[in-house]
Amino acid sequence: MTVEPAQREVLSRIQPLGSEAVGISCALFRTLAEPVACDIDYPPFDRSVMDGFAVRSDDVREAPVTLRVVGQIPAGQMATQCLGVGEAMQINTGAAIPPGADAVARVEITESVDGGRSVRITESVPLGKFITQRGAHARAGDVALKAETLITASEVAVAATAGAAELNVYRRPRVAHLATGDELVDVAATPVGAQIRNSNQHALADLIRTSHADPVSLGTVGDDRDALRAKIEEGLGYDVFCITGGISMGAFDFVPEVLEQCGVSFHVRKMSIKPGRPTIFGTTDRGTLVFALPGNPVSAFVGFEVLVKPALSGLCGRSHIPPPIKAILDGELAATTNRRSYFPVSVRVDDDGAIVAKPLSWGGSGDPVGMAGADGFATRAADSPSAVDGDRVDVLLFGQRS
Repeated sequence: MTVEPAQREVLSRIQPLGSEAVGISCALFRTLAEPVACDIDYPPFDRSVMDGFAVRSDDVREAPVTLRVVGQIPAGQMATQCLGVGEAMQINTGAAIPPGADAVARVEITESVDGGRSVRITESVPLGKFITQRGAHARAGDVALKAETLITASEVAVAATAGAAELNVYRRPRVAHLATGDELVDVAATPVGAQIRNSNQHALADLIRTSHADPVSLGTVGDDRDALRAKIEEGLGYDVFCITGGISMGAFDFVPEVLEQCGVSFHVRKMSIKPGRPTIFGTTDRGTLVFALPGNPVSAFVGFEVLVKPALSGLCGRSHIPPPIKAILDGELAATTNRRSYFPVSVRVDDDGAIVAKPLSWGGSGDPVGMAGADGFATRAADSPSAVDGDRVDVLLFGQRS
């Protein structure tokens, strides 16, 4: 199955998880289940955007002019009197404009006179200069944040401004992940013989976290049907279950057989991608999403980006799949076979503002070391000729907002 039909298979079986109310301090990287509306006008008063003097524009139409200083307005306080003809009030950035004033003369065009009792305005100031009107940014009842918005620091600021101390957000998916294979040892162990360290367990956990879901590690399991079945049954109790290894055509690749014995219905059996062909997607009657990814680390990474990440976005209430970006190639990419191919690349912006992708030196699907420094995958269609320096290529970015 090619990528787009496989992604449609996944998304067609996904509904956002239930919602819950969380405090604004706990809302980072959650997705809004309901819109956030402003409870007041913002700003809630006519506000100065400069340090200087609040004035009447009629008084400063002909400059220079000297005005009598009748007060001072710090931020957070309201003026206690109305500004009259020929008067000015010293005002700070963010402070409320006093009644009678309709412009602000910035401090750079003022001179203190008579020990501060008067001020000389050296340039004319037009009506409304350096004033933000009440409600200029939002009116009470306006939607400040739409549903399905991913909350980052900027959205937290908007929610706080709108008075939303609590936000109704979608529940984070709980994603169990399991690595399989007799050859795997812990990262703290020194491999002997034919052993290798288990990188998938840790890489998957962080991929899940950066997809705004909660990882639950089930550790590792060897190539034993009974032990594998026990771990799989545990994993199927979560919203999503990811398992790596044991899904190809080897004598000890028991995972597909055991998944089916545990009631998993397969919707994707193989994918027309390189690396990552033996990727499986299935579901259970209770609605658990099951992704069986290849054991080779880069293949697992590709499978996650192509299928698992869009699924987690959908569960979190964000149903779209971010498109790849266009980049200029700095280097060369080999011709592809009859499958869409993925090449790790670093991405930068050059001095002219163009996005540039540089292929990394890597040894294929079993080489996680070659992924160091990767910002994304350059993706090339099946049967594409080699790409050379200066060609435009599609890049699937890691960590792209989805």
